Order: sequence, then structure tokens, then C-alpha cells
Amino acid sequence: MKTTLFLSVSIDGLIADKDGIPNFPDGAWEDWCSLVNDADNVIAGRSSFEQLKNDEMASVLNPSNKIVLSSREIDLGDSGWQHAKSPSEALEILKDAGIDEAIIGGGRAVAYSFMREQLIDNIVIDLQPVAFGVGTPVFGDSLSLTRLKLLDSRPLNEDALRLRYQVLHDGT
Repeated sequence: MKTTLFLSVSIDGLIADKDGIPNFPDGAWEDWCSLVNDADNVIAGRSSFEQLKNDEMASVLNPSNKIVLSSREIDLGDSGWQHAKSPSEALEILKDAGIDEAIIGGGRAVAYSFMREQLIDNIVIDLQPVAFGVGTPVFGDSLSLTRLKLLDSRPLNEDALRLRYQVLHDGT
């Protein structure tokens, strides 16, 4: 199974503002939801799940396979989300569902855990035309050196850019 980490990032390398809100320009959320819906899956963290739980914005996010990655127990209610305690468990759930490409998006801890375990094949970065100044960094903790190869770049709109990278694992 191919894995793609999706990040929407400010020009100063943050994924959320000082309040933990990914406050990006109009169209960014809808574009991300389209990518997730087309892949029919998403792996997100507990904080992202909590933000979306009672949010009107969640109505456009409708893949069949939604997984919350958290080491803690979570009350999922009738949300349609599944719980996984590790990146490997999340990928196994998607593999069992017949998913070809896992989309990892939603949270610093999730991004960090997949990168730390070297489970990412591709990274898609939407570089957004905003600088938060203070906020949530992409990974939060230090990682070992990770080399990337640019596969594609294109404008998303007149102000934002999408960059697609391949993660170069040992020898690739």
C-alpha cells in the first residue's frame, strides 16, 4: 500500500495558528477534502477528530474509511470513524478494506509518528499564502534526516502552490 502524508503549511512552516486552528484561505479545506474523498480514506489524530466532531465543515469530508490515530481510548459514538492505536494498525485497517493509497492528514503527532516509523512514501505539501508567526510546527519533534525528491509542483490557485515529493528511503 502506498502512503501519502498530506500537509497544508503556512509559508513559515506551521500547520495551525496559535490556537491550534488550521486557519487557511478559502478553498484550502475543500481541496483537501476532495483529495481525501477521492482516495476514500483518511488517517487523522485525536485533535483533528475532536475539531471536526461537531463542525459544519466535516459535512464535506466523507470518505468511507476514516481512522483516528490515538494511543488513548476515544468515544467515537456513531461518527463512522474507526480507532487505531498505532500507524501500523491504521494501515492494516485500510489494507483490509482494500485501499491502495493511505492518506495521512490531520495533526502534528500523526505526521511525526508516520515519519518516525518511516511509513511515508510520498508527501504532498500545499504551501498556503499565510504566515501564522506562532503556531503548530509540522512535526514538533526532531526526526532523522529525510531526503525527498520533487515529483511535481503546480499552482492550486493564484496564491497557493502544491508540491508533491517522494520520500527517499535507503537506496531509493
